[in-house]
Amino acid sequence: MREFTRRLMVLTPALALASGGAAAASGGEARALSLEVIEEGESVEIQLVANSPMTQQVDYEIELITNSTARHAGSTSIAAGNRHVLSTLKSSVSPNWCARAKVSESGGSRYTLEAGDCPLA
Repeated sequence: MREFTRRLMVLTPALALASGGAAAASGGEARALSLEVIEEGESVEIQLVANSPMTQQVDYEIELITNSTARHAGSTSIAAGNRHVLSTLKSSVSPNWCARAKVSESGGSRYTLEAGDCPLA
């Protein structure tokens, strides 16, 4: 059995200013959502994780690009301090995979989370 490699990616917004999220570029704010990457052998799994410091509504679009593309979008209310997985995408890994999540929080924050080898948006 192959050993799991689990990494919590420390993610920064990718050109948040281009999507109108000037506040997200500051980096000092607590974010409601994060990406978690789990690599096992020839596959990669991306989890969009909610862990908000306050109860709020979030809208999100997540995609995983490998040899194919998987997408999921949603809108949900998340409770303060309640960590849970909102979405999971899994695929066989390619040399240049990219995971990207666009997030809009009810307080007005907008940001993009990325993992892997993503081209500039």
